[in-house]
Amino acid sequence: MEEEEDPCGHRLVDPTPLLQSPTRSFGIHISSLISRATSRRVLRQPSMLVRETAALQLEERQADWTYSRPVVVLDVIWNLAFVLLTVAVLGSTARERPSTPLRVWNAVYAMQCLLHVGLVYLEYRRRSRRRAEDDDDEEGLVESRSSVPKRLESLNTMVSFLWWIIGFYWIIVGGQALLQDAPRLYWLTAMFLAFDVFFAVFCIALACVMGIALCCCLPCIIAFLYAVAGQEGASEADISILPRFRFRQVNQEEKFDLENQQAVAPTVTELTRDSIDEIALSPDDSECCICLSQYEDGAELHSLPCNHHFHSGCIVKWLRINATCPLCKYNIIQAREQV
Repeated sequence: MEEEEDPCGHRLVDPTPLLQSPTRSFGIHISSLISRATSRRVLRQPSMLVRETAALQLEERQADWTYSRPVVVLDVIWNLAFVLLTVAVLGSTARERPSTPLRVWNAVYAMQCLLHVGLVYLEYRRRSRRRAEDDDDEEGLVESRSSVPKRLESLNTMVSFLWWIIGFYWIIVGGQALLQDAPRLYWLTAMFLAFDVFFAVFCIALACVMGIALCCCLPCIIAFLYAVAGQEGASEADISILPRFRFRQVNQEEKFDLENQQAVAPTVTELTRDSIDEIALSPDDSECCICLSQYEDGAELHSLPCNHHFHSGCIVKWLRINATCPLCKYNIIQAREQV
């Protein structure tokens, strides 16, 4: 799937879905939903941009987790077990005569499982080769998101959804007659349909939880990402050189100057090891975009080279995961803005 741009100019990539259901998966596109929300004027705020960036980070971690060796092995074993079960049931029900073509439905379902296994394996091999070659540039990332196996997997997901509807229709039409004429085929089909529904509900519920957490408790998401991914962003040395400030609220005279676009920054003096400069900000600019909390007098802030500022605790956790500004994607290590 090709890259898209949201109304704020940020490029989005098609996120990798979660662990596949018996044959397919239902992708979670949190960043796309947040991006559409930011197109509304009332939500076009820095805090929403931060949450969109965090959603992309979460989806990238999810993609890495989905195609990790343990998950791929589990996925392959799970789907092959469904294939073997289908073969066994079809072989033992030659004398059953269902009123609807359940035998055909289960055979196609098993073939979709095999196709899914093949596509997952190909994507896993391709990602493994890319990691071995240390191909971490942006062009390589775009290629990974639009690879042929992933395109085919998306097509397989769409076809399997339609096939699920057909199977459900045949079960309903057959009714009680299927239980009498072909009980094992009936229960095999019902089991596959139920598993697909379970995975769909699970993915939808997980998407809702992720969306609520991103909007209401972003620091929890950042802590989770750091626990899962470890320190893959900025090092402690990189973070330690960032300027720190102590926030103080502006007085009436400073507020008047800010409203009239006069002096907007405090005087900066050379810092000692234990001293921290004070910074006075306007009320409109005195909120941390990560935790959505207003700065309190005496709160310690970190300022990035791009002049965006955040609570020290919030931005340090973020930079340990990703060495870029959550607002403008300025890379504090490479001293350039990622585009």
